[in-house]
Amino acid sequence: MANSKKLTGPTNAVWFVGPAVLSIYNFGGEQGFLPKARAEELSKKAGEAASLGEVYTLDFNEVNRDMEAILKVAPGAFELFWRSQPSSNDQQSEVIVRASYAVTQPTLREVARCFAMTTLMDTNSVYNVLIEEERESSLRLMPKFAIYDWQHLFFVKQFLIALSQLGETGECPVKMLIYQGRRADPAGFIDRLPEIGFYSDQCTEIVWDNDVLDQASILANPASAQNFESLVNPILISRRSFSGVHEQVLAFIDTQLRAGLDVSMPLAAKAFGMEASTLRRRLIQEGSKFGQILQDYRRKDAMRLLSRGYSVTEASKKLGYAEASSFQHAFKTWFGAPPKRFYRSTAP
Repeated sequence: MANSKKLTGPTNAVWFVGPAVLSIYNFGGEQGFLPKARAEELSKKAGEAASLGEVYTLDFNEVNRDMEAILKVAPGAFELFWRSQPSSNDQQSEVIVRASYAVTQPTLREVARCFAMTTLMDTNSVYNVLIEEERESSLRLMPKFAIYDWQHLFFVKQFLIALSQLGETGECPVKMLIYQGRRADPAGFIDRLPEIGFYSDQCTEIVWDNDVLDQASILANPASAQNFESLVNPILISRRSFSGVHEQVLAFIDTQLRAGLDVSMPLAAKAFGMEASTLRRRLIQEGSKFGQILQDYRRKDAMRLLSRGYSVTEASKKLGYAEASSFQHAFKTWFGAPPKRFYRSTAP
């Protein structure tokens, strides 16, 4: 499968150097995958920035360079990272997800909600959303532009490996996995290794039955959860400026289309309490346009919907097309083949 072409979009993609990112760099240094001085340097600079009330960031491609340096030496480094534990004799206090801020939540559903809510904790390159329906729920990662395979895989494995161990049953069976827009076997991803240099902007999604998410977390701790909330909210506020109006538009489009409602720039501007001309100008300042964001969203979500089993007609309606023929024409332009051919190739 060929790499997706890189898209025009937000140019301020960064990783925020906080506890989660530092823990990965520290792990790389401890294991000898990266120079220890690299993690020490980042920790020092992040501390200095925090003391000044600033946010220390790394360029998106800089982090990719370091992560691929780790993975070239040890392709299975993610498994080591997620399974690593601090020195403790108390098995109940094992830090099953070292970098997660969510493990103290009362149920796995709250863990997933917490993860979706903290979309800006690590990077602003993706849009995460938890979709809760009557019988099933799903956590979806939509890249704002093409991100590397290790980032998609990192997203999946923290649930297949780490979140699964948080439940009372010791299991968190995934009902369905959509990986970079295509249906995949969840069991096969336990041992899957990242493809170095491969990138995609298609959606990755994990789907559970609701009764799985309703089980309690073995690390539930109301006091710690409350402390987490008091610590994370200021961090999220400080990083909000990095998301820009592009993120607001993306969230608006996603919310409207999932609710079966109309999408347009005037409607978005009204929802944001501004004039359409103001919204247009602010998007231009970020190097984007409303129509471009909408088309990118539709293109990224089209393959996911077909992989989920929706018919061409159903998918076109969910993407806000008045006529299925318009969706079919757009799909062929995007992927070089009609949606029916893709639908047949991915049918379970």
